[in-house]
Amino acid sequence: MKKKIDEFFIEEHFHGNKRKEEKQERKLIQKKDRSKYKKTDLKKIKEISVSKKDLFQGRIISISGENSIIASGGKEYVCSIRGFLKKERTQQKNILAVGDLVLFSSEGPNTGSISEVEKRYSILSRQDSLRNQIQIIAVNIDQVLITASVMMPPLKSPLIDRYIIAAIRGNMQPVVVINKIDLLEDKSYPKHAIEEEKKKLEELTKVYKEINIAFVLVSSKTKQGLSELFEMMKNKSSVFSGQSGSGKSSLINAILGTSLKTSDVVEKTYKGAHTTTKASLIPLKDGGFCIDTPGIKSFGIWDLKKEEIKNYFSEFDKWAKKCKYPNCLHTIEPSCAVIEAVKKNKISSLRYDSYLNLINNVDHNINR
Repeated sequence: MKKKIDEFFIEEHFHGNKRKEEKQERKLIQKKDRSKYKKTDLKKIKEISVSKKDLFQGRIISISGENSIIASGGKEYVCSIRGFLKKERTQQKNILAVGDLVLFSSEGPNTGSISEVEKRYSILSRQDSLRNQIQIIAVNIDQVLITASVMMPPLKSPLIDRYIIAAIRGNMQPVVVINKIDLLEDKSYPKHAIEEEKKKLEELTKVYKEINIAFVLVSSKTKQGLSELFEMMKNKSSVFSGQSGSGKSSLINAILGTSLKTSDVVEKTYKGAHTTTKASLIPLKDGGFCIDTPGIKSFGIWDLKKEEIKNYFSEFDKWAKKCKYPNCLHTIEPSCAVIEAVKKNKISSLRYDSYLNLINNVDHNINR
């Protein structure tokens, strides 16, 4: 009896870990194996492929809970998503996003069921701060109107640069929109704070012009720059996205005459409050549409590798060729020409700080 017990523990000692590994491997295979779906779901898939001609095409203009509002043929439909689509296990936090083109079946005068999501040509996404998942903000858009502000809340250049990278990676044109510039003449703010903000704005304006990033200064209060911004939006699909409290909804209201809900910035902290709670699509009279999205305080870029970050800072290229090491990361390496260029004000210190911030956060797996 003792011999059998000893043999059991010996076997567990040598094979226990292997069994655990095999069990985990089987789970991963099962996640990808569609044969586990119920026969009823498989029947639905077959029915959809056969009756695809009976489906309608539409665009998701808003998402609320389990339902999506879809615009199709001049009408709006409240649609749920079919069960088998929910079972697609991916690293996405959300299966659907505003801007998605979908195929759906009509189940009533204004209701339906989504059967298929069509291929996306662009995606604005971020890394979910709580889970290791990608959160899709909006899809099928031409440009990201990266909305920031001065003074309330103050300029946050690292956040702008993260959005620029996310836009480029997602196959969209980045446009930097600096709102509330009227506050730079507001004497209720300390003079030194205004001068500091003006200096920062001047530096950013110069560097974005040099690297060919569209840049526009606006004020929803005085209407300055709004006509220029509207021209940029004509016949294009745009998404307003940026820091909380930067005035995205106020800008849309001022440009389009809408009445989106707005709120004031918390004065003690100069931080914004979340006014828009969900993304929504708004059509433009002269063609195109824009999407208003909830503001954020941090923005993590999904699946960003440390080695590729420098590729998004094109102003480094000229100097990087002179670095001692061909694979220089421009952080602590000796004889780094980029670091020297920053010291001599040949490269914007604001942009370089953004670069270091991204490098450090990827190192610590934070990416905020």
